[in-house]
Amino acid sequence: MNFMNLINSMKQKKKVIALFFFLLLVCFFGIFIQSDSKIDLAAQQLNILTDNIRNYYKAKPNAWGLNSYFALKNGIVPQEMMHGRQIYNNLNKEVIIGADLLGNTVMPGSRTFAIVYKNLSFEQCVDLSTFPFSQKLSLSFEKIDIINTQNNEFSWGNSNSLPISKDKAKEVCKDKNDILWNIYL
Repeated sequence: MNFMNLINSMKQKKKVIALFFFLLLVCFFGIFIQSDSKIDLAAQQLNILTDNIRNYYKAKPNAWGLNSYFALKNGIVPQEMMHGRQIYNNLNKEVIIGADLLGNTVMPGSRTFAIVYKNLSFEQCVDLSTFPFSQKLSLSFEKIDIINTQNNEFSWGNSNSLPISKDKAKEVCKDKNDILWNIYL
């Protein structure tokens, strides 16, 4: 009888251990999926901002006057991204809108504008710079800059060409990055 009790006890321990590893695996994938969904939402916010800016300026010859303050004041920025006088994406990172990295005002005659995601981690930089945006949005990128200790510019047909590959993104992204999407109006 003791031998049977020992075998049953061992079977129960194996079941408990298997259940523990199963729960650990579920937690790991839950964190992984949540991380991906935050990237997906941040990418979707870039697309929404782009569409909102284009809709606002569709009857105008250029994006004259566009900057973060103007976008907030004129209802271009979605409500969930507004935090007082600043704009934040789903990753809780600051967003700058304007002509350049500093958010300077778009001047008359300019047919492009910039959206900048600030202070991204290495993983966020890699995931967002290589995100498979819609063809419509991807083809409207004049260039994408990944800015950290240096400025890495990617544009169509150059040595650093668009779209950015995962390997190239891993090469240029650092611990703290800004991504600037320069977009045709």
